[in-house]
Order: sequence, then C-alpha cells, then structure tokens
Amino acid sequence: MGRRMRLTAAPLYIFLLICTCGYAFIPGVDGPVSNVETLEGGNVTLFCDSTPDSADDEFMILVWYKNNMPIYSFEIPNKQWSEPSFNTSSRLQADIRSQPTAVTISSLSEEDQAMYHCRVDFRLSPTRNVGINVTVVVLPSPPFFMDEMSNKVTGRVGPYHDGDTLVLRCLVIGGRPPPRISWYSGDTMVDASDGDSEIPAVRENELYLPLTRDNAAALSCRAQNTELAPPIVAVLEVELYLPAYNVSIHWVRGTVGDALRAGSPALAHCTARGSYPQPELSWWLDRKHLTHHSNQSWFNSSLTAISFLELNPAVGDNGATLACVATNPVMAPNRGSNADVITLNVTYSPMVDIMKLGDGKLNDVVELDPLQLKCDIKANPPLERIRWYFNDIEIKAGGIWGDDISSEKLFVEEATRAHAGRYSCAAENAMGETRSDTIVITVFYPPECTGHGIRLVKESLHCYVKALPIPDTFFWHLQPSGFEVQHLTTGSPILPLDQITGPLGDTLRASCEANNDVASQEEACDRTFTFEHLRPQQPQQCDIAYEFGEFQMRCVPVENATYYEVSVWRMSESNASLVLERRASMGFGGGRALAAGGAGGAGAGARGPAPRAALGRVRRGDEAGARACNRYGCSRPLLLRPSDTLLRAADPPWWHVFLEKDVGISIGAVILVAVFIISSVLLLRLARRPRRKPPVIQVLQLDDVARNYLDNIAEHKVRASCSLRSCSSGYSDASVESAGARRKPWERWEPPPPDVTLTLHRESAV
Repeated sequence: MGRRMRLTAAPLYIFLLICTCGYAFIPGVDGPVSNVETLEGGNVTLFCDSTPDSADDEFMILVWYKNNMPIYSFEIPNKQWSEPSFNTSSRLQADIRSQPTAVTISSLSEEDQAMYHCRVDFRLSPTRNVGINVTVVVLPSPPFFMDEMSNKVTGRVGPYHDGDTLVLRCLVIGGRPPPRISWYSGDTMVDASDGDSEIPAVRENELYLPLTRDNAAALSCRAQNTELAPPIVAVLEVELYLPAYNVSIHWVRGTVGDALRAGSPALAHCTARGSYPQPELSWWLDRKHLTHHSNQSWFNSSLTAISFLELNPAVGDNGATLACVATNPVMAPNRGSNADVITLNVTYSPMVDIMKLGDGKLNDVVELDPLQLKCDIKANPPLERIRWYFNDIEIKAGGIWGDDISSEKLFVEEATRAHAGRYSCAAENAMGETRSDTIVITVFYPPECTGHGIRLVKESLHCYVKALPIPDTFFWHLQPSGFEVQHLTTGSPILPLDQITGPLGDTLRASCEANNDVASQEEACDRTFTFEHLRPQQPQQCDIAYEFGEFQMRCVPVENATYYEVSVWRMSESNASLVLERRASMGFGGGRALAAGGAGGAGAGARGPAPRAALGRVRRGDEAGARACNRYGCSRPLLLRPSDTLLRAADPPWWHVFLEKDVGISIGAVILVAVFIISSVLLLRLARRPRRKPPVIQVLQLDDVARNYLDNIAEHKVRASCSLRSCSSGYSDASVESAGARRKPWERWEPPPPDVTLTLHRESAV
C-alpha cells in the first residue's frame, strides 16, 4: 500500500517542480546560505543535506539551481536531469548516495560564479532549501618590472652600490578580485602599497628601496588575490656591489699560543666574507705593503675570499700591526674597504746595550764624581734576571759596588781609579740570555808627582807626573843661585835649559805643576839641581905656535863647549907658584891664520875649524893655559909652556924687521917720495935762481889726522919700534911701557904713517 502511495504522489511532485520554476529563492529567508570560493578552471563541490528529519521519511526530489535556474535534478528512485548548456563536456557530476549529497562542477569559468542552491522535497517533511554563494577567482597575469624610465626590466637589475636607492615598478594585469601586490627581498616583505595603475585592469606597486647588504638578495614581486593559490611571483636579481663585511686573520702554523718567535716563519690566513664582486686582499705590516703572499682564492657561492701570508718576524716586529685589507675594486676605497688588524707578539731573547748616563763625555768620568751605567734592555717575554760584569768578572754585591747590582742601573756614588775598566751587562728571559758589548769607562784624575818628580835629562828638565787625561799645561818656577825666581808656562813636560835666563854654573831650584783640565796639581814637584856634569871636558889636544909674528894657541874642539878661554901664567917673584898674567877668550881661527893653520893639524881638518887665540908677549918660563867653557862653567885648564925654538923665533935681530914684506914696501915707498921731493926742490931752485926774490914763509895747514899724529908723536915712536902684529894685542898695557923702556938712543923716529896729510895753506914774502 505504501508503494502505491509513492506512485500516486509522483505526478504531484513533478507538478510541484514545474510550478516552482518561477519561484524566486531568497537566501537567508528560505534557508541558510554559505559561501564557497574556487579558482577559475578548477572544481567546486556543492553539498546539500538531504537527510530527512525522521526515520520514516525520505526525500523525493533534489534540484540544484544557479541563480534560480535549475541546472540539475534527481528524482527517486534514479531519475537525473541536467541543463545541457551548463553541463558541457559532462563537467557536472552528482553523488546522491552520499550524505550530504554532492554536486561537483569542473572547468570553472568566470560565468560559473553565481548563487547556487539546492531544494530537497521530502515525502513527509517540508521542503528544504540550502544556498551556496560560489565565487570564481580569476588569477592575475604574472607580474613584470619597469624601471623609473618605464623600461621593462627582466632577469637582473643594476649594478648598484651599497646605499643606493632602487626605484622599480611591479605591474600586474587582470585578476578577480583585484590582486594585492607586494615586494619581497628574499623572504622579507619590503613594500605592500599596491594601487591602481593608469592603465585599465592593471595594478602596480612602485618600490623605493635603499639598497643594503640585508636586502641585496633576489628581489621578488608577489601578486595574490586568493588564498586558494600561492602568490604569483616574479623574481629580479639585483646586482649590488658590496664591501667585505667580515675580514679576519688567523694563524695556521708557526705560533705558540698567540706568540711568534723571532726568526721562525709563521703562516697567516685571512678570510674576507660578503664582498661582491671578488675583493682584492692585501697584507700590510706597520703600513708597509707585503707582496710575498700566496694566490688568493674566491668562493662565489659564499662570497668568500681567502689569502695566505708567510711571515718571518724579526725582533723589531714586536708590537707591530699586521693588517689584512679587503678592497672591492669597483668601489671607492673609502666605501669598499674593510680590514682586520692584529698586533704581533714576537718573542725573542733579550737585546742588551750598555750606556753611561749623566753629563760629560761618552765614557769618561771625573774622579769622585758619580758614575751611573744603564743596561738598556728589550725583551719579550719579560726579564727574569740581570747581571753586571767588570773586566769580564761578574760583579757581586758589596765592596766598591754597593748592594744594588741586580737592577737595570749600576750606580757608584764616588768613582775612583779602581772603577776604571770594561763594563758589560747580561739579561735573561725565557727565550735565553744575552750579554751586551763592552763599554770602557775612563776615570779622569788631576796630576800628581811620580818618582823624583823632576829629572835632568841631558840639557832639559823633565816633569814626571801621572794624570788622566795627559796634562796640557805645565807651570815652571825656576830660581838659579843668586837670581830671582822665573815663572814659565809650557805645553810640554820638557823644559830645555836654554829657556832659563841667567847662568847655571852653580845650582838651580826648580818646581813644576801640571794642569789637565780636570784640576790643578795640588802639590808641586820640587828639586834642586847642579850642572857640573854638563860642563865640557878639559881640552886634550892643544899646541902653541909662533906664526905671523905672534904666539898662537890652538886646540881641537871639545864636545859640549860653546866657547874657550886662553890665559898666560907667569912665575911669581918668589918662583913659588904661577900667577895669572892675563886672560882672554879664544875664538875659532879665521882669515889668514885659518888659511895658514888649516893644513897644519889633521885633527882640526877632521873636526872643523880649531879654536885659537893670540897669547901676546910670552917670556921664558911663562905657561899658556886653555880651557873649554859653556853656560854651565869651564873645565880645568890645560897648561902648555912655549919651547925655546918658539921663543927665539919671537925675538929676531933688529935688522930682521927690514926683511919683512910690509916693512920693505913701506921703506921703498918713503925713499921714492923723498927722492921725488928732493928732485922737485932742486928743479925749482934751478928754475928760480935768475930771479932774486925775497924769502917766503910757507904756512902749512894740518888736517885732523896730522894734528892727532903730532899730538901723540911719542906713542907712535914707541909703536914704530915694535912688531905691528905682536904689539897689537890688548891683553896688557905693560907691553907698551916695556917696549918704550928698551928703546935705544940711536934709534930714529920713523916717518909718520901714510894717512897723515900736509897741505900748503899760503905763502908770504918776508
């Protein structure tokens, strides 16, 4: 019976379906409405709850509407219908058996966007309406880029420098609903301010982006208008020049900890990251460019550059700065450079030098002045011990050195001569011990006497003092016996005796003081001298000769004699002793006497001119003496007695005088003058005899020479009776008197000398 009822009611439902074609479904009034969003070209499944409210009820008809136009129906038991114009290519599929029932529409287009609702008619329950608002989303076209000059940009943009501003527009055509456009740098959104473009159906977003390292990754523009599909992305590479942001130096080998060892090579490694394009890595040691590094390596994927440096550090490199500089070659140096700088810690054994501190010359000190030496040390690691050495022997505390001998300074409060010598110092650290070169310290002190102080060496006084430096000034105080003190200043310790005024035959008291610019001598050197040993020796080879009418004495020269004396000694009246008759100086022979006597003695010719002197008159029994002299006195005389032969030669016959050449010439000249005068007188008388004239008185005028002759006629008479050469000696006046006393009465006066002139003054008649 129930089945009949269903069959009977079927026409009724068909009728109702037809009648409801003109019925307008009102969402929210006639039933619940939901929203469904789907993509163009995709599928959408619409669900409709066809479950009856009670178990004894069932649905009879299910109809789907699009904007109130039926597009699909299902009638129990299995009768389906679909609108042919909508269900093209069988794109509508229904699943009535599932609960809720589902209708799937595929290949959606913009026209499929509409209000869909289903109507379910039950056998018992009221009709059920369910609305579904289907929105079909149309995706936009892929974004594209245009620069500020409206040129399309693809692939890569740039190059730019760090800090430049990038200006780009991202444009999107179409899309429903209108898409949102946003800019991303990598995964970071940098701009989302999209808007409509002047071009219809086009949206754009203009980007003003200051470029930095952080946003230098690939730049993308994203367009999205639904959550059903991922954003449509267009990517643009930005070529951005960047300096290295991280430069670091690391030691690969050759170090102990962070310390280098002087003279041992070490390898350093420099890494520079983040530079684009590849940087140039350079090494600098205290601003000095190092070129001996290995080839540079570049890893483009990580923007990393690597360089190696082999360094052989020296002592002077301790504390120096080692820098690795990464420079971007396409950027300005002030913008494209970055560096890592480390300070080198170079260990070495101590470097030691010694020096003198304080005033004065480099290595000199005055006695009793302080002496301060410094041991100048450079060491890394720090010092452990310092030693001082004097004359290569280690200085121990105490004594002349004091107690502080382990510091860098050695101090002596009052230096003495014992502190003069060689000094050095040694320093030790963990790397070893080093000893300095030697410095020689000289201690200056004032002069002081040594030995006898003053000594007589030959004919010079020597002042013996010890001083440092050597004295440059000597003050002499000299007093010959019987004379005042003489003061002399010399630059030498030797004073020749010839610089002393006065005789030195007796004694000489001498003292000397030296000065060497340190101080004057406190106590003078003093001594008294005699000079007997400087007097000449007694002449040993002398002889007496009678030559040229006189007695001569000549001797062989004596060493160290400056002059000679000759003397005549005569027996006293009592015949008891010899008495000095006369004394004279003996000179060296010269003129006629030297010419005659030079060939006489072999000794004289061998040693130069012999000293000789005239002895004057010598009688039988007289002795002649000769002695050598100098300023220090004379020697003992050598006495000689003339032989009988010489005495006889000195006293010839009276007529012997006429045989002499000079006398003969003089007599002949007088005779000739007399003959001439007599002849002239006779001739004159003969010529005047016929004329008798009164006698004439002749007055003679005498010149000064004739007048002197007449006044001293007695003296000339005496001299005329002596030998001119023997009577010319001026040793004694007694020779003249004796000559006058022996004059014979018959001796006649000789004519006046030839230099007496008689001149006729006037004549007068008587």
